[in-house]
Amino acid sequence: MLTILLIASSSCKRKRTETFENYVVVVSFDGFRWDYADLYEAPAFDALAAEGVRAERMIPSFPTKTFPNHYTLATGLYPDHHGIINNSFYAPELGGLYRMSDRKMVENPDAYFGEPIWVTAEQQGMRAASYYWVGSEAPIGGTHPSYWKSYDGSVPYMDRVDTVIEWLKLPVKKRPRLVLLYFDEPDHSGHEYGPVHPEMGVVVEYLDEVLAYLRAEIAELEYGDRVNLIVLSDHGMASISPDRYVYLYDHLKPKWVEHILGGNPVSLVDASEGSEDSITHALKDVQGVTAWLENEIPARLHYGSSDRFPDLLLVADSGWSIGAGRDASVYTGGAHGYDNAFSQMHTIFYAAGPDFKEGYVQPAFPNVDVYGIVARLLGLKPAPNDGDLSRVSGMFSTPD
Repeated sequence: MLTILLIASSSCKRKRTETFENYVVVVSFDGFRWDYADLYEAPAFDALAAEGVRAERMIPSFPTKTFPNHYTLATGLYPDHHGIINNSFYAPELGGLYRMSDRKMVENPDAYFGEPIWVTAEQQGMRAASYYWVGSEAPIGGTHPSYWKSYDGSVPYMDRVDTVIEWLKLPVKKRPRLVLLYFDEPDHSGHEYGPVHPEMGVVVEYLDEVLAYLRAEIAELEYGDRVNLIVLSDHGMASISPDRYVYLYDHLKPKWVEHILGGNPVSLVDASEGSEDSITHALKDVQGVTAWLENEIPARLHYGSSDRFPDLLLVADSGWSIGAGRDASVYTGGAHGYDNAFSQMHTIFYAAGPDFKEGYVQPAFPNVDVYGIVARLLGLKPAPNDGDLSRVSGMFSTPD
């Protein structure tokens, strides 16, 4: 009789361990500036901060653009190291342009370097899921997440949440322990209206409702108390104006330039042979723009060493715009891509769950640390990355 009881007890313990392992859900609200929850009504964000961790700010990697930073969040690598050096760039080894709208290139695994967190998970025997994360549509290292979606911005936000919850309700052996979920707002509205505008308040309030709905649905899960929820973004947003615009060809001769890629406020320039110094000299004293040769880019930006980097980097000064078109009237609303030291480019990090402290304020930290945070939460051996967990160790409820 004693033997039978011992076997039953051991079996129950094994079942609990398998069923109640911790999970991680990472949510990105594109372009959510670090202070939006203070500028606008956001009770769900405030509740998340009170119940868990809120960073003073999270500092994006340069350039402060969507694709480079989402892939940095996934890999813990600076854009120079993971290869997605801008939203659009020339990849010489691929013989073409990488652009967000080019499905063939977006789905090409050779466009991406490093190991994203879903590959780390899958290769260590853990299921992962991605709803629209940059890179997850390509079989990087021959590996997709177990569950993933091709990008379709028309899918309603609440439907995306419902799908995530369906994934989390799958039987244990099919259930992802890691889920990544992406929303394209408030970035779209930030570009249209600028970061400080009544319409932005409406958008932030709606996103707050989305977050509240997600948290309520997670709480209803049988194991909802075992879910670590991380809410973050890729970059902030700054106001721009036609009054602060530099038409590049007011200063550059067309014969000096082969190609300009990337747009405003950060552009990559492929110069005509021998014209690099002419370009930097012509822009040296122009208000609103800075031009750097590869070896002149400040080390703090961790940028310019990639084989995909062309000849020069042009960056608009904070709040300014640059372009190759004469019409300045299009430069209204908001923009991002600036130097990551510019505070309006800084973004959010919230987290709550069994592995996070309650009511903790995390000092500002770089987004290369996020990959390591997720790997730690899931007990994964991280791939080489540029992060440093010592910067964020104070947020965890239990020490290493």
